[in-house]
Amino acid sequence: MKRQYTYYLLLLPVFLFLINMNVEAQNGDTLHTSVEFLTNQLENLAKSSDRQLDYSDLADDYIYYTKHPININGHEANKLLHLHLLNEAQLVSLKDYIHENGPILSIYELQYVSGFNAQVIQQLSPFIKTGIPKKAKPFSLRRALKYGGHQILIRYGQVLEPVAGYAIPADSAFVKPGSVFLGSPQKLYLRYGFRSGNHLRWGFTTEKDAGEVLFPNHLSDSVKRLLGSHEPHFPDFFSGYAYVSHLGILKKAIIGDYHLEFGQGLCLWSGLTFGKSAETTTVKYYGAGIRPNTSANENRFFRGAAFTLGIKNMTLTAFYSHNKVDGSFFITPSGKDEITTILETGNHRTISELLSENRLTIDAFGGHIGYSYHFMQVGATYYQTRLSLPLVPARKLYRQFYFRGKRLSNASVDLNLQFSHISFFGEFAANPGAGLAGVAGINAYPSDRLTLTLSYRNISPAYKVIYAAPFMESGSVNNERGVYLGIRILLSRLFTFKAYADYFSFPWLRFQINAPSIGKAFLAELDMIPERNVSMYFRLRYQQRAENISNPEEYHPLLAMKSYADFRYAISYSVLPTLIFKVRIEYVRFAKASDRERGFLIYQDVVYRFNHFPLKINFRYALFDTDGWNSRIYAYESDVLYAFTVPAYYDKGQRVYLLLHYQFKKHINIWLKASQTVFFNKKNISSGPDAIAGNHKTSVKLQVQLKF
Repeated sequence: MKRQYTYYLLLLPVFLFLINMNVEAQNGDTLHTSVEFLTNQLENLAKSSDRQLDYSDLADDYIYYTKHPININGHEANKLLHLHLLNEAQLVSLKDYIHENGPILSIYELQYVSGFNAQVIQQLSPFIKTGIPKKAKPFSLRRALKYGGHQILIRYGQVLEPVAGYAIPADSAFVKPGSVFLGSPQKLYLRYGFRSGNHLRWGFTTEKDAGEVLFPNHLSDSVKRLLGSHEPHFPDFFSGYAYVSHLGILKKAIIGDYHLEFGQGLCLWSGLTFGKSAETTTVKYYGAGIRPNTSANENRFFRGAAFTLGIKNMTLTAFYSHNKVDGSFFITPSGKDEITTILETGNHRTISELLSENRLTIDAFGGHIGYSYHFMQVGATYYQTRLSLPLVPARKLYRQFYFRGKRLSNASVDLNLQFSHISFFGEFAANPGAGLAGVAGINAYPSDRLTLTLSYRNISPAYKVIYAAPFMESGSVNNERGVYLGIRILLSRLFTFKAYADYFSFPWLRFQINAPSIGKAFLAELDMIPERNVSMYFRLRYQQRAENISNPEEYHPLLAMKSYADFRYAISYSVLPTLIFKVRIEYVRFAKASDRERGFLIYQDVVYRFNHFPLKINFRYALFDTDGWNSRIYAYESDVLYAFTVPAYYDKGQRVYLLLHYQFKKHINIWLKASQTVFFNKKNISSGPDAIAGNHKTSVKLQVQLKF
């Protein structure tokens, strides 16, 4: 930690500047910043999974509504609730204010709405507009095709240093089937989409990951014979859809790839979800029902058709899906294939990975019925999942209750009750004749400045489901009980306090936990906006849970409590309307029995947008010093449109990136990003086929967007 003195010296000019700063916004515009609550959520998702995920499905609506803001005076204001930009009480206060005073004509008028303060308004501002809403016109296919917008995205990315997986010629790959990348190091991405409001959409996404084969013609005959029917194809990944909505009783319909979101995610929810974060009172889910798949995540979606019909207060959704996914396979002594694990990495670079591609076909069909009446919404879900091959996880004690077989049925009922100052929500799910699961919660608003959330979850070890993502601690949807309490207080116009406490237990064994165990997690954060163009926050987060610990004197592993404490300070301030500075300081402590690790991260961001030239610059310089992987720190960084980078900072080193965004008139956008991580204490990076002989890793990314 000797370099910490250097880190503090780097901060000295910043704090001296802040002490003497008294900056007013030059043109009255709200401070232009990234959406902090969204980036925090992505950091939490990255921390919970070591896989590189495409978060497009989560960010799609946020990106869309920055370009097509929601008029808060119209009926679309309800979408602010589903986007977690407002809570239920704030939405009611907004509607009451408009009813009593007429349409809001300026964003600054929001400060007079009960339950709103500077932070809420700043969070809303990128996604809303004011003024008299235009009367909605009935849907017309001709008008939709005429005024809808097309976009094409083309992206290239590559790691510049030589990677071990490319060192051995592809012709010799059969010698090391899991260590040789058959394709080129370029990562390629193509996305096309058409959208006319929320009525009509279609599009497709295709991707080639680094190391995957673009065209299989160059593969040797020996490799082709070994791969057989699993020979690479062009393109490696393709996803497309056509979607319509609000056509009379046909509320939604889709053909192609899609997601389903119902209830509280306990029975049928195929997309990604936000988990525990600094948005401490947003544990309640607002399912979209049918939603197009726009991400490049290659396995976790439905492929087929779905529709929703609505008559008065009733809705009926039905769906069918036939999708091939990757799976680790095993050939039994009798010669039959079995699947041991459903894979979600989407990588098809080596012979071993290609042999696992599309090994399993999943058919799913069923539906959801919903009924709403004033303050009440209730629904019921039932569907079946059928696998082409039996799923047979390896025989380990912690997997005793895992799903085994080829057929699975899931059913649930969900409920939402909304009153003036309190709402109840929940879902109860079951496998007929097997496990049970339940989630229930309360959102309470004792005053316009106080929000409380209480949630309870009880998911049996025997509960089995493939497409689910409820609010919980672990990633596996079974074997967990927990109580969560969240609070949010608007202390004043400038200050907001948020906190949560989550106590959870695992009644049965888990991976690396050879006994029933317990855990807890806490977070406290104070947000401040002392000036119109300055925002900052202090955050403390703590987590503790049990994990195996090796002891040579014991036959069975013992359990020890593993703890992780995280202290963070972040500030964003605008010196000029075109110039923004951001600083973040973070310190973490990890402990498990006698193991102790510490970590430190500091970075400086500079965002500059030219006044009379269509160029925007994002720059970051980061220094990090951690004792190892356990004390790693995740930090979101700006990237090209629809790309998401949340690197893990570990060991000792520095990271720098430069992102340029040039807009040519209104129809062409060009992004160029270069980033490099340098380790001060390592001579090699990573291991296996991803190994790099050297202490630095450099990436470049180029993207072009065409809009017409």
